[in-house]
Amino acid sequence: MAKYKGIEVKDGVRQLLPHMPLIEEYREMLQSLQAVWDNLNLLGQLSGTTAEIGQTREAFASLTGELLNNLAEQTLAKREQEMKARSQVVIDILVRNLFERTADIGFLSTDEAIRRFAGDPGEPWTLQQRFREYVRKYSVYEDVVLLDCGGRILARLAPDGANPVIHDAWVHQAVTTTAPYVEAYVHSGLFPERPRSLIYAYRIKSERGETLAVLALCFRFADEMQRIFRGLTTADDPGVMVLLDAGGCVIASSDPWQVPIGAELGVVAGALQRLRFAGRSYLAYASDTKGYQGYRGPGWRGLVLMPVDQAFDIHDDDPLDIPEPALLASVMSGGRAFSAELRAIPEQAEAIQRDLSRAVWNGTVRQGTTSLAVNSAFSKILLREISRVGMSMREVFSRSIGNLQSTVLSSLLADSRFFAALAIDIMDRNLYERANDCRWWALDATIRQLLAEPAAKNRRGGLEQVIGYINSLYTVYDNILVFDNAGEVLAASNPAAAGMVGQRLAEPWVEACLGLGDSQSYAVSEFVPSGLYGERPTYVYLAAVRAPDDARVVGGIAIVFDSAPQFAAMLNDALPHEADGSPVHGSFALFVDDQARVIAASDDRYRPGAQLALAPELLHPAADGCARLIALDGQVMAVGASPSGGYREFKGSDDAYRNAVTALVFIPLGAYDANARPAEPAGEVAMRRSGGSGEVAIREIATFHLGAHWLGLPVAAVIEAIELHGATSLANAPRQVYGAMIYRNETLPIYNLHAALGLPEPGEGSSVRQQVVVVRGDDGKAFGILVDRLGEIMEVAEGDIDDLSNIYVGIASVLASVVKTPPGSGQPMLVLLSVASMSEQLRGSGLAAAVDA
Repeated sequence: MAKYKGIEVKDGVRQLLPHMPLIEEYREMLQSLQAVWDNLNLLGQLSGTTAEIGQTREAFASLTGELLNNLAEQTLAKREQEMKARSQVVIDILVRNLFERTADIGFLSTDEAIRRFAGDPGEPWTLQQRFREYVRKYSVYEDVVLLDCGGRILARLAPDGANPVIHDAWVHQAVTTTAPYVEAYVHSGLFPERPRSLIYAYRIKSERGETLAVLALCFRFADEMQRIFRGLTTADDPGVMVLLDAGGCVIASSDPWQVPIGAELGVVAGALQRLRFAGRSYLAYASDTKGYQGYRGPGWRGLVLMPVDQAFDIHDDDPLDIPEPALLASVMSGGRAFSAELRAIPEQAEAIQRDLSRAVWNGTVRQGTTSLAVNSAFSKILLREISRVGMSMREVFSRSIGNLQSTVLSSLLADSRFFAALAIDIMDRNLYERANDCRWWALDATIRQLLAEPAAKNRRGGLEQVIGYINSLYTVYDNILVFDNAGEVLAASNPAAAGMVGQRLAEPWVEACLGLGDSQSYAVSEFVPSGLYGERPTYVYLAAVRAPDDARVVGGIAIVFDSAPQFAAMLNDALPHEADGSPVHGSFALFVDDQARVIAASDDRYRPGAQLALAPELLHPAADGCARLIALDGQVMAVGASPSGGYREFKGSDDAYRNAVTALVFIPLGAYDANARPAEPAGEVAMRRSGGSGEVAIREIATFHLGAHWLGLPVAAVIEAIELHGATSLANAPRQVYGAMIYRNETLPIYNLHAALGLPEPGEGSSVRQQVVVVRGDDGKAFGILVDRLGEIMEVAEGDIDDLSNIYVGIASVLASVVKTPPGSGQPMLVLLSVASMSEQLRGSGLAAAVDA
C-alpha cells in the first residue's frame, strides 16, 4: 500500500491515479465532505449531541479508500482488457489473412499458363493479363512476378521497363526449399524504394519435375495493416496500435507520427506494462498470435500503446441504460461480473449510511424530549447539518459506486460487442476468399479446355486431378464440383462424393451460375440444407467456366464450403477467455441471418436453422454494433451484436451479392432473479419543521417506513432506534409478535407491524435491512417495532392530525390517526400508530408475562 493525498491506495494504481480525472473528482469531493464532517463532529461532541456518530468517521474514511482503490483498479482493468483484446486481434487477423496467402502461392505455382510461359518465355503481355485477372479477384496483392532461377524478371503485373535481376535471398530459397512456400519480409529489389516488402514465393516446375522459374506474390502489407487498424480504432482514441517483428522493431503503426516505423520497442507479451518512448510514458500490452490451423505467421507480435496522460480521459461517466432493475440487481448479487469484494462495497456504504441515519434520528428524537430549549434548538440545527452532509456523502458514494458498477458492466458489454465484431470480421474475410477462389479456379486452363471438349480423353480424370489438388491446398472446402451446361456433374474433388458424377444438379443456383456475365461475377447459394453437404446447411460458391476463347460458357464450378467446422472455429476464436486461456464458462457465439435463423453456433443447443427471439437492436444492430444486458435461460447475459460489413470488394458497393448476417456473442454474468431489486437508500432523517406560525400547537413525530407505507409515532413515546440483531422467534406466538431480543440487558418484545397490518414482509435475500424502533409502552415497559427504514422527524400542527379510532377496529386499531397533506402536494400520507393498542396486544399475547418471568 502507498499514501496518495491522505488516502491509502494500492501500489499498482498509485502512479496512475493522477491521470484518472473522474477518480480524482470523487476523491476531492469525499475529502472535502469529510473535512466538514470533522468540524460538525467536533461541535457535536462539545455539545453532547452526537456521541453516536463519531465512530462513523473512520468507517467513511476506510470505505473512501476502498472505493477509490477499486474504482481505480477496475478502470485500469477495463483499459487493460481493451488493449489486450486489440493487440491480440491485430496479430491474429493478420495471421489468418497470411495463411490464405500460403495456399495461394501453392496453387498459383501450378497454373498451366504460368508453367507454359516459364518453359518458353516470350512476349509477357498475355501473362500480364492473366496476372491482372488474378489481382482483380485477390486484391490483397499489389504485384505478381515471374522470375527465372537466377532472379531475372520474366513477367510482371506492374512492369517498370527495366526488368532488373533480383538478387534477393528468397529467390534462391524458393528454388531449393523443401517447404511448400517461402515467406519473406525483406528489402527487395522488386520495390527498392521501400524498406521492406512481404512476399510469398515458390518454384514453377515442368511436368517432369524440372524447376523452370520462381513465382512471387507481393502482398499489400501496408494497406492491409491500415485496414486492420481502422477497424479497431474508436473515435477520439489516443492509443497507437503497432506490429512488431521478431526483433521488436515496429513494422506497421496506426499513428507513425507518434510511433514511427523502424522504432525499436522492448516489450514482453501477455502483460500490461509501463513503457517510456520518445519522452512520453505509455501503458503497453503486446500479444503473440494464437495461430491458425497450425500456421503462426512470420513470428510477429501485436502491440497497443496508450499514453498514460490520456489513457483514462475516454472513460465514460454516463450511467448504463439498463431498463430492467432486476438485471443489474441480479448481476450484483453474484456471478462473474463482480467479485465478493466489489459486491461488499455498496453493502458497506449502505450500512454506514444506515448507522449515520439512525444516529441522527436518535439524536433528533432525544432533542425533542429535552427541556433545554436553547441547547435543543442548537442541537437540532447541528443534526440537520450532519444529516445534510451525510446525504451529500451518500450521493457521492452512490455516484462512485454506480460508476464502479458501470465500469465493470460497460467493460463486459464492450467485450461482448468487440468479440461479436471480431467474429463477423473473421467471417467476412474468410468468405471473401471463397468468392475469390471460385472465380479464379474457373479460369484454370485445364478446366476450361476439358469442359469445352466433351470428347476429350480422360476428361473426368483430368478434371479431378486439378480440383483434387486444389482441395488439398484449400482444406476449408468439403467438395469441389465441375458441371456442364446441362448441370451434369463431371468431376468431384472429394472421393466420398464420386457417386454424384453423372447426376444432374437441380438446385436453382445452377442456372444463376451459368448465366453469369463475366469472369468477375459469382453466385452464392442460400444458407440451406444441401444434398452436396449431407443435407446439412452450407454456402455453395459458384462461377461460370468459359471456353478458352471466352466465346461461350461451357459449364460451372461449385465449391462446397465446409461450414460446420469452419464457422465453429470462427465462433470459438471469438469467445471471451479466462486468464488460463479457457473460454468463459457458459459463453457462446452465434451467426444469424436477418430473420433470426441460426447459421452457426458454438453451443450445440442452437442448431443451424433454429429460430431465435431477438430484440430488433440485436438482430439489426447499427454498423458499429451494440451491446445489451438480457435474461436468457435463467442467466443475465451481456450480449454483443455486430452486422456483416464485408471486406474489400466482398459485399462492397460494386458487389451484387448481399447477405445480411449478424454475429452475436453471449457472456453469462450471473443467475437471473426477476424479483431482485437494488437496495433502497436510507431517506433524509433530519427535522422537517411545520409550516405554521409559532402560535400553533405542534407535535413532533418520529417517522419510519414499511415498504411503501409511511408511519409514525409521537417523539415522546420513542426511546431510540437500534439494529435488528439476535432476535429470537417465540413458539405459538400470535402473528403480530415477531419475537424478542436483548436490549440493555433486558428482554425486549418485538411487535411485527407487517403481520399486524397485513403487509408483505421482506423476503429472504431482500436488500432491506430491518431495524427496531424501541417504544415506551403506556405501562412504562419498553417494546420494539420492526421497521424497514427510518424516516424524518416531523413537526406537525395538531390541527392537521385526524383521529382514526372510529374508522378502524380490531387489529387495525394500531392505526391511531392520519396527518393531512395539502391538496395537490403529491406527498404521501403519514399514518400515526397507537402505542397503547400495540402494548395491549403484546400483553394479551402473554409475551409480556413471559418476559417478566
